[in-house]
Amino acid sequence: MYENSLIIPELMPWLMLLVASSGIFVWRFLGVVLSSKVEKDSFFAKWINAIAFAMTTALMTRIIIFPTGALAETQLIERIIPFLIGVVIFLLFSKKPIVGLAAGVVSFSFAIYIV
Repeated sequence: MYENSLIIPELMPWLMLLVASSGIFVWRFLGVVLSSKVEKDSFFAKWINAIAFAMTTALMTRIIIFPTGALAETQLIERIIPFLIGVVIFLLFSKKPIVGLAAGVVSFSFAIYIV
């Protein structure tokens, strides 16, 4: 595959990593530079925020409903109830994410331990 290449085969993974990283960091840099020009209460900022929340919600739903790996060996009810407990604790206790996360993890651990 690399016979006619000018690049040393051992360096190819590092070159690929550099190219992929630069593609990511260019967009991050542009985001930092351009974020000062977007008002946080504008329609555009609210739209981006809504998209981010929707993607996070979809990802959590996918993890809970269609898990992979070791989580797939647990029952659906063992995943849904701790998730709901974490959300309720989050909403009741000053909306601090760490409190809801800790409650969800502890209740999931407890659900797995007793079943």
